[in-house]
Amino acid sequence: MLINNFSVLVVKRRLRAYQVSKGTGIAESTLSSFVNIVDNEKDIKLSTLIKLCNYLNCTLSELIEYIPEPNPK
Repeated sequence: MLINNFSVLVVKRRLRAYQVSKGTGIAESTLSSFVNIVDNEKDIKLSTLIKLCNYLNCTLSELIEYIPEPNPK
């Protein structure tokens, strides 16, 4: 399972999507899609994640958390 912390990081830094878009060059529509990703229905480029990490001054694991699914027995 992936946990997307983008919204949390943006709120903590008191930023708006417009500011992130201008600062990274990532379209606001792409940011919106990233926030609304459900169950891995859409892929996001690694280069986009790196831009976000650089702009937000965070690590990839702070932006996206991975929690392994329990193995069904």
